[in-house]
Amino acid sequence: MDAVRERLGGRASTEPGVGELVLLTTAAGEALPGVVLYRRGTTVDVWIDTTTTTSSTEDEARGSARAQAVTGRGVVHRARPANLAPLRAGAPDSLVAVAADARVFAALSEGQRIRFQDGGDLAEGTLVEKCRFGGLVQRDDGALLGVGFRRLWPAQADGAVRN
Repeated sequence: MDAVRERLGGRASTEPGVGELVLLTTAAGEALPGVVLYRRGTTVDVWIDTTTTTSSTEDEARGSARAQAVTGRGVVHRARPANLAPLRAGAPDSLVAVAADARVFAALSEGQRIRFQDGGDLAEGTLVEKCRFGGLVQRDDGALLGVGFRRLWPAQADGAVRN
């Protein structure tokens, strides 16, 4: 489970601001629209669509391209709050969808009953541990899985109509 936890960014709790649409200024001066996935103190992780894969100022300062792919559709850059500004222009639909998923994930709590995408199916289980970019989930059969933040939702209330 340690390897799965590490792949999901490590166990972490975030401060308010997850799901905000922002403009990240890179070391090269390029302004990239993105979504805040994690915020704690002076550390902010920002999702950028894969078509924009330049390094953030923080990445350049470390001398490494620490961008980490979260899915095939985006890359996460570590940034400082000083390199971010609110996104004032319209955001691409892809970023709006990521922002909505990030806000849903941020509202989940460890120990909460959740729904998640398990392969091509939806399943229910318990969110055992929240990480920066997803969580460790215990399925009803007892198996533990690592699930990305875009595939986790609160469980439906008893008696709710299922889609």
